[in-house]
Amino acid sequence: MNTLILSLLGLACSGAQDTDTPADSEGRDSATDTADTADTADTGEGPVGPEGWCAPLAEPTGDVVQVGPDEDLEAVLEGLPAGATAVLAAGTYTLDAESYIRLSQDGVRIQGATGRAEDVVIDGQWLAGFGLSIQASNVVVSDLTLQRFYYHPIHVTPGSGRSIEGVQIYRVRVIDGAEQAIKINTGGEGSFFADSGSIACSHLELTDTGRAQVRNNCYTGGVDAHQAQGWEIRDNHIEGFWCESGLSEHGVHFWRGGRDTQVFRNVLVNNARGIGFGLGSDDVGRRYEDAPCGGEIAQSYGEVAVNNLVYADSAALFSSSSGFDAGIALESACEATVVHNTVYSTQAPYSSIEYRWPLSSGVIANNLVSHNVRDRGAGEIQLSANLQEAPAAWFVDALAMDLHLAAGSQAIDSGDAAHSVEQDAEGKSRDGTPDVGALEY
Repeated sequence: MNTLILSLLGLACSGAQDTDTPADSEGRDSATDTADTADTADTGEGPVGPEGWCAPLAEPTGDVVQVGPDEDLEAVLEGLPAGATAVLAAGTYTLDAESYIRLSQDGVRIQGATGRAEDVVIDGQWLAGFGLSIQASNVVVSDLTLQRFYYHPIHVTPGSGRSIEGVQIYRVRVIDGAEQAIKINTGGEGSFFADSGSIACSHLELTDTGRAQVRNNCYTGGVDAHQAQGWEIRDNHIEGFWCESGLSEHGVHFWRGGRDTQVFRNVLVNNARGIGFGLGSDDVGRRYEDAPCGGEIAQSYGEVAVNNLVYADSAALFSSSSGFDAGIALESACEATVVHNTVYSTQAPYSSIEYRWPLSSGVIANNLVSHNVRDRGAGEIQLSANLQEAPAAWFVDALAMDLHLAAGSQAIDSGDAAHSVEQDAEGKSRDGTPDVGALEY
């Protein structure tokens, strides 16, 4: 198994949240219940789980600037010195077509004042192209909403001729970006990179209203990262990224030479494609000095997906031109690890999990899927204890998105302990006979 998976044993967080001051952490009755999604995302709870995973951040130190909705948000945020914090009061901050907020100083922090993302709204009104352009290291954005942007509501891209690292996007709502909700890109014609960041405890969604704004053959998606290394994507709810015509990007997608990404404990609902490592089979992408994958130029290196829940039940999604394409997809993904995920759809996708192109290699194990695990001509993939064609009867209430295992499910005690992790998606311990899927019985 990829050695990176060892860092997920116990699924300890590596984000900046202060676990001494946790938010309310009662688990929901259903593993993927979305009835009060916005409230859950904004109060600091993850999809499911114990205290600490999505606790409030520690109070800011150093220079703190209080900002109100009547102020010039662009001027205030761009004027922050390195290490300063802007605390945004409750209200709506409107941007127009001329707005373009660049965060170019290291260590700045932008946060909502109330701790509830829905209370503090940065609204692009479909006029502004970008919400926040993060161009520096160790920038933190938390506890606020960005909505209605023509391009990417959050764009992480190196500025000033240097690579950046340590960006944190935490307890944020991103609603209706006409392109990717969060884009992670290179700078300087691919010479500089955005590495070692995290997106956690956030809610990313494309609504029916936002879907009507999408252009360029469905050029939209949740998290989309080019040539990024060492990111952590955890405890997020990602929903609705699909179009009536065209195939959208994934809910979470790392490609063009992404490396060492860890994607875990996310809930993805009604996206055309759930989690993707790599795309295609060309050699366009990042080169690494240590020449991973035997020196071959892959689309993805050593990336991990574990304890995620992917669900689809939307009749509109199924009837769209591309339908539900794939829950988890590997394309030229070298030494990938895909373990203990649950993928359930009420109608057949093209693939619940798929792996493609000769450079794809690694482990796919202990996954529970309602339909198929599809080999599309990949390289050396180790398959173990994946259960396909799982019926609704194996779950407590699959049609209501409760993907807990039901008594008598064949997934119970059917996993391969050699490819397991210590905890499930809710923090429940796994033993020497683990259950298949993201949730232990």
